[in-house]
Amino acid sequence: MPTTNDELPESGRKITVTEAVRLTTNWRTYLDDSECDFQTKAFLIPIASIKNLLAINPDAEGVRAYIGLNDADDAMSGKLVLVPVVDGEDVIFLPGSNGDPDVENDSNVYDRSQNCPPDCSTPNELNP
Repeated sequence: MPTTNDELPESGRKITVTEAVRLTTNWRTYLDDSECDFQTKAFLIPIASIKNLLAINPDAEGVRAYIGLNDADDAMSGKLVLVPVVDGEDVIFLPGSNGDPDVENDSNVYDRSQNCPPDCSTPNELNP
């Protein structure tokens, strides 16, 4: 399994912990300064969602993550909507499906994410 950036494809390169801390600190500072009710710092994305997405979409070159809310009046009800991207385009319906937006078996859209807060890991450099 690759562990260094030289062993990874360009689009999958890691960043340093220092850069990750800088980025996440900037986000928290923005939230604090904006006085916005939306205070989500992070999302837990189950590996099963990623595996399922890749199993059904082996040609996907990426995943687009849209930010949504379970409740339009509750900024703490944040969710991520994950959509596979093929040839630069969102693939929201399964190949061969009827394309019915109300039928779960037609959907190629995933969300089993948990937002932080309230579901946060123990404090660390990224989550003080």
